[in-house]
Amino acid sequence: MPGLVMGRFLVTVSLLNSALLAQNSANKSLITGTWRGSSECIQVDSPCRNEVNVYRFSEIAGKPDTFTGTASKIVDEKEVVMGTLEWTYDPEHHALESTGARGTFRLIVSGNKMEGRLTLTDNTLYRRIHLERAAK
Repeated sequence: MPGLVMGRFLVTVSLLNSALLAQNSANKSLITGTWRGSSECIQVDSPCRNEVNVYRFSEIAGKPDTFTGTASKIVDEKEVVMGTLEWTYDPEHHALESTGARGTFRLIVSGNKMEGRLTLTDNTLYRRIHLERAAK
């Protein structure tokens, strides 16, 4: 009888691992790729400027639901990289989030769109972000 229980346990663990791998793969394809759009300044008395943006997300191997995201702005029709951050995806809330020195970016993923914001470390809403998945 103990062998039967252990066998059922191993089958259950195997099924759970398969489900988690499938979910991680789905999350990867949901996020990875190039996203284009714009961001608008909320704080008018600041150095912030409205921008046309390009975000490029890649999976980080060995870290489920974790991505690198490189953000660029378009200046004179050329991409100017602003920086790269590590982002974490929360599948329950469809939220992609990254915290850096200036504050926290939070994007809500809905199909081929991401909508979100940059909140500064003092909790000031600084920027709203609107992105769409670029055609492959």
